[in-house]
Amino acid sequence: MHQAAFGFANAEENRRATVSTPYPVASVTKPIVATGLMILAERGLVDLDQPANHYAGEWVPETDGYTLRQLLNHTSGLPTYATIRWSGETSPPHDLAAMFRRYGFAAQPPGTVSEYSNIGYGLVGHIIARQSGKSLSTFLERELFRPLGMRDTMMIESSAVPPGVARKYDAAGKPLPATHNDTPGAGNVYMSVHDLIHFGMFHLSDRPSPILSPSSKTAMRRYVEPGALYPYYDSSHYGLGWYFRTTPDGTRVVWHEGGMPGASSILVLLPDREIAAAVVINANDRNDVAQSIVNRLIAALDPSLPALTFVPTDGFTPYAAQPAYRGRWEGALTVDGQPLRCALSFDEAGKISLTLPGRDPDDLLPRESTFGALLNGDLLLGTFGGTLPGRDIAQQPGGFVLLRLVRRGNELSGTMIAYASPDGLRHLYPFPVKLNRVE
Repeated sequence: MHQAAFGFANAEENRRATVSTPYPVASVTKPIVATGLMILAERGLVDLDQPANHYAGEWVPETDGYTLRQLLNHTSGLPTYATIRWSGETSPPHDLAAMFRRYGFAAQPPGTVSEYSNIGYGLVGHIIARQSGKSLSTFLERELFRPLGMRDTMMIESSAVPPGVARKYDAAGKPLPATHNDTPGAGNVYMSVHDLIHFGMFHLSDRPSPILSPSSKTAMRRYVEPGALYPYYDSSHYGLGWYFRTTPDGTRVVWHEGGMPGASSILVLLPDREIAAAVVINANDRNDVAQSIVNRLIAALDPSLPALTFVPTDGFTPYAAQPAYRGRWEGALTVDGQPLRCALSFDEAGKISLTLPGRDPDDLLPRESTFGALLNGDLLLGTFGGTLPGRDIAQQPGGFVLLRLVRRGNELSGTMIAYASPDGLRHLYPFPVKLNRVE
């Protein structure tokens, strides 16, 4: 095993990085937390094919029928969501249970679309704690980190920064305040690169283990929800905590990336070659660098392998007046329970116009916005400037709205997501949209 560290874990303290320095790994937390739920499943404490509401207490209504397996698979129907707390902010912290009641709605029917959902993995963390009788951090420490000898790994469930960890920086190298994700199961693990590669090698091993059986580890990197749309990373799927695909030359690739303020990370497994490669960087927007280093590491072990690419929008094409979308669609955007009339018009020049009749000219979400979009089959993604009038959203300039809709015949449904990022991600808050073609 080759390990190396470069640069500073904390430049202000002149503390250099080592292979034992814990780094924030952001969404690489997800395969770790998924492993925790698989441990409970093997012990008979949960059944992956039972509805999540059987295990979640009052968080999930009895009418919501998505299963634990669909939560791990991102096919539960729960939407895109994030809240990042920044040290020094004066606004009160949000309670995840309360936020789940607001934003844990079904954006799509369960089992139909893979939508990357931090709030879904926040729910997984809650279920692990509830069914194990321990906090999520304690359960992972006792049942996964300690048994695997991962001494420099910890799950953070508060805004406190552990001693000795790498400090977070922005893409330009400016130090960032401490940040905290309010869905710990989705992105709050700190771990050293030594421990991260050790975790990857555990998942590659087919030897029996008291922690998790080889069959469960295999299921995590192979499961596909029958009939679901998996639109990201062109021809890739999301299993039970891992992305996976097969390259044109037949190489199976399993991976997960992570990115948030002050963190860029990636762990890649090549099961057929018994290769694991990992990179952690304590700066945001450096996933391209992490990918490049991973490719160089893999090439050093097996030069015959082509370079791997990990681009989420591979397979998408720009809207260019495709007949399936062209025309006018009308319906409602619902914000905090209040429906707002809205319409989308897809013109023959490849532009899309969003209209919100009755909006005040001074509102931060304009009455009309024109933008482009990306399509992958029946999934549409778009972005335009503005701020939705939600109770949790600061009404100030500099916001964006992300549009994520699925077409089913003459219906478009999904979410508009309020995205605040004046100098770093603050939140992604989803609101349901349903439109029907009128012309």
